[in-house]
Amino acid sequence: MTRGKKISRKELLKKPDEFITLSTRIVNLITANLQKTILIGSGGVLLAAAYFGYSAYQNRQERLAHEKYFSVIELPDIETRIKKLEEIGKEFSGTKGGFDAQVATGHLYYQKKEFPKAVAAYQGALNKGNFPPAFRPLIQESLAYALEQKGDLQQAAATFSEIAQGKENFLKEDVLLSLARVYEKLNKSQEAKSTYQTFLKSFPKSIYAPLVKERLVKFEK
Repeated sequence: MTRGKKISRKELLKKPDEFITLSTRIVNLITANLQKTILIGSGGVLLAAAYFGYSAYQNRQERLAHEKYFSVIELPDIETRIKKLEEIGKEFSGTKGGFDAQVATGHLYYQKKEFPKAVAAYQGALNKGNFPPAFRPLIQESLAYALEQKGDLQQAAATFSEIAQGKENFLKEDVLLSLARVYEKLNKSQEAKSTYQTFLKSFPKSIYAPLVKERLVKFEK
């Protein structure tokens, strides 16, 4: 039997220890990945901190906006109320309190019969969109009334029509009547008649049904 060549102690000492080499590789691998992990972890921590910081800021802004809104809404002088509410709407434009302030501004301008300013306030609130979806038809209805009073009948009809075609049904009865009325003002007899007919089909037991039937008789003459 042939024996392998015997390695001297000196040669053994010159060779790298396999365990040490493997350990070194593992340590290097861990070190490299640890650096990546630290970087990724640090980024995650920063993102989390930014998110919670922003949330805290938003909550604070919401609270301040509503505090200012409720402190202003009961002021006796309407001009002062409008001025303060407009300031809140601008300062807290990204909050629900700011949105409430802008809608309230529209109501006050409507009350003063300053319809162009009411239209601008309602439209501004709708453009921001920072409100529960169910509120949209309510603001649109206010906008449509303001447009009608302003004399912009075409746009009023378009707005009433959009509400009538929406999913929310709780305003549909009043909106159909308003839409038919505006069509009559526009001398669009066929559209008014069709709208009244839609009303009777949708709300046959409405307290307004007799009145609508009377209006329809007018179109048969």
